[in-house]
Amino acid sequence: MAALKLEGIFTAFPTPTGKEGSVDESGLRQLIHFLLDNGVAGLVPLGGTGEYTALSPAARARVVAVTVEVAQRRVPVLAGVLSPGYAEAVAAGQAFERLGVDGLMVIAPFYVTPTQAGIRDYFRRYRSEVGVPVLFYDIPYRTGIVTAPETIVAMAKDGSIIGMKACNTDVQHFNRLAGLADASFTILSGEEGLFPTHMALGAKGGVLATSALVPRHWTRIYEAARAGRIAEAVAEQRRLAPLLEAVFGEHNPGPLKEALTMIGIPAGEALPPLGPPSEATVAKLRKAMDGLRAEGIL
Repeated sequence: MAALKLEGIFTAFPTPTGKEGSVDESGLRQLIHFLLDNGVAGLVPLGGTGEYTALSPAARARVVAVTVEVAQRRVPVLAGVLSPGYAEAVAAGQAFERLGVDGLMVIAPFYVTPTQAGIRDYFRRYRSEVGVPVLFYDIPYRTGIVTAPETIVAMAKDGSIIGMKACNTDVQHFNRLAGLADASFTILSGEEGLFPTHMALGAKGGVLATSALVPRHWTRIYEAARAGRIAEAVAEQRRLAPLLEAVFGEHNPGPLKEALTMIGIPAGEALPPLGPPSEATVAKLRKAMDGLRAEGIL
């Protein structure tokens, strides 16, 4: 892939799993074909939705290898790297690079609580050790690390990152970042609930977990927002409200895996320490999906 184009809907998809947490390669291939057939702009294996932290290094590598194989360069593959430590994160990134990914989505180092200068240096060093572009994964409600807009812009100027998945729910933070960043820097929304807002403020698309379930509808929302039809994008997003409430009512990806299984894509159960969703959540999922079918969305 000559140039990495980061626009549109990128799907952060669950890892289908079988007994004892093994990767269900048949289910994985079925899911990836479903996403490609329904027009997603890119594939993001092994994010939080893909249960990076619950999988072994060998299982992670297998997920990436299958994704790259099935994608066949039709869309970019951005593999998530959620390791908190530098050496492990580099090893994972290099392994995924050897398997043929187009880029990496790398989380800020957590637990150690770095300074802003430390985060900037981390990504500068990281990029020097991998040969593919890096997307910064900013999700402070999981890492406990808030990366300032100025730091993110500096990382881009360093050549460390080409864009980011933005999951900071502080809209002022997002707006300041979008105002400071160069036009060549790609911001992708990581929040379904804020996606039209993020698009209006300068995002070029999104990395969205629920696009694994309704990819065409999210693409419709994206197209409306990209054309400046924000009210339409908001209205279409709100049609997904019952689904989003059910999917994110418990920790992802348990409910999303259950929902995929309901539409015939075997995804298995979320791995420890999560597990399957409650009966109440399953009932909400069924009701939400029945509603989407009635509206022709699902």
